Amino acid sequence: MRRSVTIKRSADGGVIEVRAGDKVLGQVSGLQGHSDVLMTGTFAHRPAFADFSAEFLRLARALEAGSSDEAAAIRAGLEAAHVEVWHTSHDMRIDKPQSLLISGGQARFAPNDAFIMMRTGGL
Repeated sequence: MRRSVTIKRSADGGVIEVRAGDKVLGQVSGLQGHSDVLMTGTFAHRPAFADFSAEFLRLARALEAGSSDEAAAIRAGLEAAHVEVWHTSHDMRIDKPQSLLISGGQARFAPNDAFIMMRTGGL
């Protein structure tokens, strides 16, 4: 008698990290969101996050105040510092450039097209 086994792999398996270049700033757990608009997860920061916490606070305040020019400048600075969201199992960046916001213990970002395709299995 032969048995069949079905193995399902999720694109969300593995660790989601926020990095600045090669430096890990923290991990994102409980990633949610099933669209290409916004994904959110709990940001478990490390001491390394202190390097950018002031910038993310400034960004959150600029967005709350509706200061789009200031927010764009802060986002450009974070992008220049290579602050990005990475999927470790696939060794790939999964956020769209300049979309990451960390505030109130949450990381929010717009997923890039490759990550959306991985999650949905569509080509």
